[in-house]
Amino acid sequence: MRGQDARRALAAVTVALATCSVSGCVSPAWDDHDYALKAGATAQAAASSVELVRLAVQGEHDLTTAYLKVLLTDAAESLGSVNDQFGGVQPPSDASDRLRSQVTDLTSQAEDEVEDLLIEVRRGGIEQPDEAARTLERLGSELRRLGEAHR
Repeated sequence: MRGQDARRALAAVTVALATCSVSGCVSPAWDDHDYALKAGATAQAAASSVELVRLAVQGEHDLTTAYLKVLLTDAAESLGSVNDQFGGVQPPSDASDRLRSQVTDLTSQAEDEVEDLLIEVRRGGIEQPDEAARTLERLGSELRRLGEAHR
C-alpha cells in the first residue's frame, strides 16, 4: 500500500505542476490581511523598479544607449512579472478587490511608462526626460505610499 500511496502522491504533484506551468498558478490569499501584505510587497517591488528607471532617465546623458536599453528592458520585464504574479493572487473580499485595482492600476501605468521610454530610446533618445522623470517620481511615490500602508 505504501508504494501505491507514494505513486498517487507523486502523480498528484506532477499534475499540479503541469497545470501550473500550462495555465499559470493562482495563489490564494488567506484573508484580507494576507492579501494586503502581498499588495504592499508588490507595490514596493514596483516602486524600486520605477525609482531605478527615474534615476536612469535623469542621468540619461551619462549612460550609453545600449546600457539604457538593457536597464529599461529589465525594468519593463520586472514590472510585467510583478503584475503577473500579483494578478494571480485571488482577492478574498470586496475590500481586497478594491486594493487589487489600486495596485494593478499603478503597476500597469508604471509598466506602460517604462515601455514607452524604451521605445523612445530605441528611436533615438528620450524626448522629454524631465517630464518622464516627474511622471516616474509620481508613480514611484504612489507605489511607495501604497506599499508602506500595507506592510
